[in-house]
Amino acid sequence: MALAAPVPAASPPPYPRGTVAVVAPSDAGDLYVPALARHGWNCVAVTLPGARQPRDTDGYLRNLAHRGSLRRTAAHLAHLGVRAVVAGSPSGTALADRLAARLHLPGNDPSTTDIRHDIGLTSSALLNAGITAPRSIRTTRLASALNWAAFTQVPELVLEHADPAHRAPAYHCRTAVDIRSAWQALQHFGSQPVVLREHLTGLHYRIHTLTGPGADGTTDHTTTSIWSEIRTPSQQVCRADLLSCRGLISRSLALYTMRALTALGVRYGPAHAAVTFIPDRGPALLSLRTDPHADFAYEALRRATGQDPIRDTALLLTTGQRHAPLHQRSAHVTKVALLPRSDGALDAHLLRTLATLPTVAATTPLHAGAQVRAGQTAGWLLLIADDSRAINQDYQVVRTIESLGLYGNAP
Repeated sequence: MALAAPVPAASPPPYPRGTVAVVAPSDAGDLYVPALARHGWNCVAVTLPGARQPRDTDGYLRNLAHRGSLRRTAAHLAHLGVRAVVAGSPSGTALADRLAARLHLPGNDPSTTDIRHDIGLTSSALLNAGITAPRSIRTTRLASALNWAAFTQVPELVLEHADPAHRAPAYHCRTAVDIRSAWQALQHFGSQPVVLREHLTGLHYRIHTLTGPGADGTTDHTTTSIWSEIRTPSQQVCRADLLSCRGLISRSLALYTMRALTALGVRYGPAHAAVTFIPDRGPALLSLRTDPHADFAYEALRRATGQDPIRDTALLLTTGQRHAPLHQRSAHVTKVALLPRSDGALDAHLLRTLATLPTVAATTPLHAGAQVRAGQTAGWLLLIADDSRAINQDYQVVRTIESLGLYGNAP
């Protein structure tokens, strides 16, 4: 599937060798280094003031500190022969867009960077473009949020940080008292704008895409995977199932996401969007991110599904090509979050039982005796099976093990 759009000023030439600038690299961004090395390309780390400095063992050809001057940093990258720029983390997206434009390299539209990375601005831009989005208000004043809630009379609302990459939780609100309480809680994360939007009760979907020039010279958005997410009332993901890209729902979500990406100035590289359905209005974008994404079990996922966003981005950067489209998969894949309801510690016996379930293919690091906190995800499991019934059976076992005392708090 593709959606025509104006191409960026430059297209990626198929260089046999080259250097990529990774802006504000993090754990996920560091994975570009070995992925690009397989193509014979090097990486330069561009670090922000006060940010983590990559070690010599991380594999970067050089560490370049950005000290606020776009012109100077771009000049250094040009001198190093940089032929592509990517964000290495959420904090690097804005500078990556600006550096790519300055160097006349493919990248996302820097004039729309702020819109892409602010939930409130994103919704406003989509609505102005005639594209479905949630009703919301972006504000720094509690009174404005309360007045908007009273005027719209939406029965259920969500108050959240404006930055979709921020770690602050989202709060489900029904009354003005709830909004006041959530507002006070969010103030602990700073005095930046917050977004109050209508709460949408349907399933949420996580849609991963890769964008670049198509064969006909237009911008081509490719959907690489779609995950269906089930969330708790506190907006935490408790389960995510990989969908086939061939179904009607998947096609509807992909077509909508392509329109949204084009309207928001996404022209090159990876993106992942949170989308839901609004009754009688269709798909609606909740948030968008253009920083690198790597699942906790990306190697197991690649073996089971062929999906690897880091590998696919490296292929696009170095050759301008895409990984072969997904064939109809046979494996069923589910990610399960461990969600303690009270503080505790992981029980050794039940943890071993959990790790040996037939469909568990990988987990995040889980150690017996590790402390867990109520309301915070204690870890993740990756379930893979040829039969969805096996997945569902083990999922129920996981929740039973939690209630039996996985966190040391059995009744």
